[in-house]
Amino acid sequence: MEEEDNEVYLNQSVEELISVLHRIHCDNSRLQYYAKDTNGSHISIMPLTPFIYEYFLYNSIYQVNWAQSGEVSGIVYHSEELNESQKQRSLLKHLKEYSKREPENLYRAFEQIATIGKCEGEWTRVTPDSRISIVEGQKFFHKVSQLQSILNECNEPSDMLTSKKVFELLEGCSYYIYLVRNNIFHGSKTLGDIYERNQKQRIEVYDLFLKGLTSLFFLANGKPTAACDFVPCPIYSLSLPTMMAGEVLDQSMVLSATSSKLMKEGDSRLIFRFTKAIPPPSLDNIPKNNHSLFYPSASTDFATPLILGLPYCTQFYFFEQNKNARPPNSIIKFLDDICKMNNSIERPQWRHTTERHYLDFTFNGLQRRVHWVHADNLEFLKEEVELRFYFHRGDSIGEGGSDQKWDSKLLPSLLKMVPLNSFCLYLTDGEPGGFNENYSTEINRLNIPFIERGRKYYCGKFNPIS
Repeated sequence: MEEEDNEVYLNQSVEELISVLHRIHCDNSRLQYYAKDTNGSHISIMPLTPFIYEYFLYNSIYQVNWAQSGEVSGIVYHSEELNESQKQRSLLKHLKEYSKREPENLYRAFEQIATIGKCEGEWTRVTPDSRISIVEGQKFFHKVSQLQSILNECNEPSDMLTSKKVFELLEGCSYYIYLVRNNIFHGSKTLGDIYERNQKQRIEVYDLFLKGLTSLFFLANGKPTAACDFVPCPIYSLSLPTMMAGEVLDQSMVLSATSSKLMKEGDSRLIFRFTKAIPPPSLDNIPKNNHSLFYPSASTDFATPLILGLPYCTQFYFFEQNKNARPPNSIIKFLDDICKMNNSIERPQWRHTTERHYLDFTFNGLQRRVHWVHADNLEFLKEEVELRFYFHRGDSIGEGGSDQKWDSKLLPSLLKMVPLNSFCLYLTDGEPGGFNENYSTEINRLNIPFIERGRKYYCGKFNPIS
């Protein structure tokens, strides 16, 4: 080791430094950032603020020579004679050696890049300045597209390539983001530029990529979880087709839905996995007025089944046996955000009867309705509907559920609500009682070991029962 070229701090613990950085890293991916103006109102400052914080973190990471730090059991900083690009390259070399041993964690770290849809179109065109040209922006998004292709070709996380080409893509993308960081820090971009819609969408990509790099570092250093496991990914029309193609829900909206208990952490990844296995139909495929989704023991877990079911259903039945439960007002803003993408000006409002709450809204030009039913799940079998989507998870008695075996014992009764010559999509965890595969025309196992304590999902199509 050339100690004269490096700063060595043997009294600093490598483990303590990594733990401090890891806490910052996880917090930065779970927090929603707002600015408060003089009138007291709050304005979202996503995704710029988490991107800047993550870059501070990344900068702290690549200043350290981790290979040598491990040898001396102390912190060894790179020589100041090295430029930033050389320091970043040293970090990637260190991470490449780890990735060769654990390719599934390289996939895990960057899987969110695959969720953002095609990196093409007007939104990817950068505004040139003294540091970044249009051509450099084009090269960056081309590299991201190549990385997406590599990720999408993996049947399993362990199939992830760890080749020279992959790490050249990572190196090229990380250097470009370094240039973006310089632009923001040195004032080449105004706040107005940064919050322009296309610029905001580009920053979301920069932020997700950067969290992939930092996540890989923490996984390589033995941390059981990292931001890649729960960072909110934008949801695009690839998963939820709309009249206005592109981004449907941005990171801020997804994080807000998670914090208000409308969806689970990591569901943006689950939505991507489902629609990759079962691509949604085109807008020409219009659901009928009685095409319905059923979710037993739903509580307020509304957002994910709504997103997945909207291409197929107009009626959404969420059963919750607790008659004292109050309807979540947060779902109104969530639906309002989605409906605005379709130029809808009608704001949905809750209405109710003795045992039901109703929420009417318009999406893609069609009237839809949320039914929040306060009754035993079995009451759904009396509804005069055409079942088109079945969503189910977390229904064991230990989690306040019904302990009813909808995926096995009750499945034949449920499938009688699917008309002959029709189909019913499903997404379920098979709990309790296991999942009966005998009624499925196709079965996909969405093994997502990095989120929700390793919960496994099944998705596919059910056959109707006469």
